[in-house]
Amino acid sequence: MEQIIEYIKQNYNPISIIIYGSYADGTNNLNSDFDSLVISYDHEQFHDISFVNGIQLDVFVYPVSYFDGEFDCDDFVQIFDGKIIVDINERGKALQMKVISHMQNRPQKSKAEIDASVGWCSKMFERVKRNDVEGMFRWHWVLIDSLEIFCDLMQHPYFGPKKTLKWMEKNHPIAFAHYKTALEDFSVDSLESWIAYIKNANATF
Repeated sequence: MEQIIEYIKQNYNPISIIIYGSYADGTNNLNSDFDSLVISYDHEQFHDISFVNGIQLDVFVYPVSYFDGEFDCDDFVQIFDGKIIVDINERGKALQMKVISHMQNRPQKSKAEIDASVGWCSKMFERVKRNDVEGMFRWHWVLIDSLEIFCDLMQHPYFGPKKTLKWMEKNHPIAFAHYKTALEDFSVDSLESWIAYIKNANATF
């Protein structure tokens, strides 16, 4: 990782380097990307996907001026628990705290919105049963989107699949078992069971 940090310093004149993902929490393996947000003094906005020492980068570079105006904190939720490596004048820390505050204060989905999302899952399942190409597409679609819908139902922020699945396995093991089976089996019955679980959970709220 030291070589990557040195590469970033040489190329982007960073004010702040915030790493997140597997290299931040120590779960990285041979196939892991290096995820990082870089605030630069003067470099233009850029997405660096180079390889350094055999590791692919997934580094997002922003000029410091980008954060002087209005910006959408939802674009930066991935850094909420990131590890700050370099931080001149605590610009990175200030951004991270702003993101955390945004996450803590953003409104939860309304019951009507969640009902609509759960209803969408049911409609998608009916289209899956057509067993045609469009149905297969919708099968994948509902499997992906239903994870975030489950988070909305549980009033838990969605932080991407890796963190969400860990949270789900720890805090909602029955839901995790249904979802895992739906992914692994890829059968109509397992998908139906997963969507039925979501519908039943929604009915209790």
